[in-house]
Amino acid sequence: MGTQTDHMTERKISGKALSIFMSLVILLSALCEWIYCNATDLIVILLMWIPAISAFVAARISLNDNDEDFSYKKQHSLLSIRKCKFKYIIVAFLIPLMYLIVPYAIYWMTHPKSLSFGDASFIYIFIYMIIAFIVSFATATGEEIGWRGFMLPALIDRMGISKGITIVGMFWCVWHFPLLIWGGYMEGTPLWYKLCAFILCIFPVGIIAAILMMKSGSIWPAAVLHTTHNALDQELFGAFTIGEDKMYFVSETGLLTIVCVWVIAIVLSFVYIRKDNK
Repeated sequence: MGTQTDHMTERKISGKALSIFMSLVILLSALCEWIYCNATDLIVILLMWIPAISAFVAARISLNDNDEDFSYKKQHSLLSIRKCKFKYIIVAFLIPLMYLIVPYAIYWMTHPKSLSFGDASFIYIFIYMIIAFIVSFATATGEEIGWRGFMLPALIDRMGISKGITIVGMFWCVWHFPLLIWGGYMEGTPLWYKLCAFILCIFPVGIIAAILMMKSGSIWPAAVLHTTHNALDQELFGAFTIGEDKMYFVSETGLLTIVCVWVIAIVLSFVYIRKDNK
């Protein structure tokens, strides 16, 4: 991956900075998740920015460790905050649209009357989705700066592409576990099933986000992918889909979603990762 290689070799992320990033994410996230589960769910906005906050701190430490004069330009470079070709933004929007619309369409066809907009007008839904995308982008970007902007390049530099993507993807999945177990996130199935299905769904999403970041050299496609996924699944398709068994088929624990997202992740991995590792 030429773009990925060029950008990720600009500066090395120190081991000390990576350790501090991981420690801050774990400690601060645990605090926010406890507040979310026991006090208020408004803390979720801060929670989703914990990876970015930790990454900004770690990036500054890494620059100091490498004896470089600090500048925001250098810090942003370590966080993969840079421009990219617009085609990656378009692809990042279309991919979650594909792996979400297919499962939901199948569910709507096989479960008559499961799609219900109630009394909502087209104008209401349109404005609602614009707001949903804005809010989702503001929060998803906080995660992506940490996961794919800082953590992924640091691990790829040490372990290679496959191991780096795998570790970041699993860390991302497990990071959600407190919300899944105690926070009421993705309710509708037994806990054992929910945890397993969530990993099977979100891990390949992480693969796709990582590939987009590496190909573009920027966190913005990953942020758009994450934004589109959250907005479409949680605020549009999921919000207007009814059915007691829907979480077994669609959303982040649905079998249909799992199959669709894995197909895309495998194809992209074969086309990009395997080809570039030869």
